[in-house]
Amino acid sequence: MEGSGSLSVPCGAGDQESSAGQAGSKPTSASRDVHAGVLFSSSAILDLSQSGLHHFEEIFKVPNLRQLHLQRNALCAIPKDFFQMLPNLLWLDLRFNRITALPSGIGRHEHLKTLLLERNPIRMLPVELGSVTTLKALSLRHCPLEFPPQLVVQRGLVAILTFLQICAAECAVPRDGSPR
Repeated sequence: MEGSGSLSVPCGAGDQESSAGQAGSKPTSASRDVHAGVLFSSSAILDLSQSGLHHFEEIFKVPNLRQLHLQRNALCAIPKDFFQMLPNLLWLDLRFNRITALPSGIGRHEHLKTLLLERNPIRMLPVELGSVTTLKALSLRHCPLEFPPQLVVQRGLVAILTFLQICAAECAVPRDGSPR
């Protein structure tokens, strides 16, 4: 597999390398030309899979986007306002990246139906994910999850969302019983 060697590079370590490599790269490798074209795109579907992306940039300020395919890149982190910038997103494919966490802002998304996170080093899901009631599919295969526990994950999407909702409710009330 071509991208397997890049998985050992820690997040942020490839910044200089990727900037230098873009100078002579083709638009299909996520160069500035591609970014500029996407900025003005009116398409509801965007496929940037296997594009060598290391960072989320302004290309994701496309509010009418419904499907976003970002699998097999080198993405490490999702910006905290990512889901607010894409309010109509229904399908997000982030499989085979290096993402370690989801932003809590995902809990305010009102349309997301499919979230594919397979083979990312995510250890914890945010409790806010339990608020995404539109979610119908969640792929977490080969993610080293510690929270929720594997027993919950093995029971499927409804069990995961319920667990996260319960945890969110318990976190909202301190042990002394007074509201925060």
